[in-house]
Amino acid sequence: MTTRRVTWRRSGDIEADEHCTLTLRGSGLSLVGTIISAEGGLPARVEYRVLAGAAGFTTAVHVRDLRGFEQRTLGLARDTKGGWTVDGKSVRALRACSDVDLGCSPSTNTLPIRRLRLGVGASHTIQAAWVRFPDLTVQKTAQAYTRLDEFTYRYASGAFEADLTVDDEGLVTQYAEWRRTGVAIGPDDTEPLDGHRQGPPPAQRGR
Repeated sequence: MTTRRVTWRRSGDIEADEHCTLTLRGSGLSLVGTIISAEGGLPARVEYRVLAGAAGFTTAVHVRDLRGFEQRTLGLARDTKGGWTVDGKSVRALRACSDVDLGCSPSTNTLPIRRLRLGVGASHTIQAAWVRFPDLTVQKTAQAYTRLDEFTYRYASGAFEADLTVDDEGLVTQYAEWRRTGVAIGPDDTEPLDGHRQGPPPAQRGR
């Protein structure tokens, strides 16, 4: 198992900072991240967990969106036959989708890049379950990836087109308004501090 942690910063109309952990296992991968921003004068926080199986296809997605004091959640799942559910309800319109695309994050571009393993000059169009923010709606969208060189891809979807650069694990280093600000590589997967409750350190107990 290997783990890579990255931070990204978004500039432009909406400024944001993101922390993401990519964990690679023999059974697949996980992307776990948090995005902090402010929209419409409200503090905003998006937390996500994306799982993909050994073949690289998305299997589960969990999102929690907090804006001010309003909290909303979204859960997606893809079965082995390509069927999708959104919050437990089957959505036939997503059946052809192979990957999830979180519209608020560059993290999920890693999924098709790693799965397709395109040669330089090759191109492939996927169908993605695109999660739109802040409304948390999900729709199928065609997305084309063309590999320009070892670390550069051209992404196109509808009228939008942009080049993105990645590292050797397929994590974005530069893409549209996002740029990577930090990276760390390690062998272990650890839980976030707020992932479980625990008491104070032993030295503080009983005081």
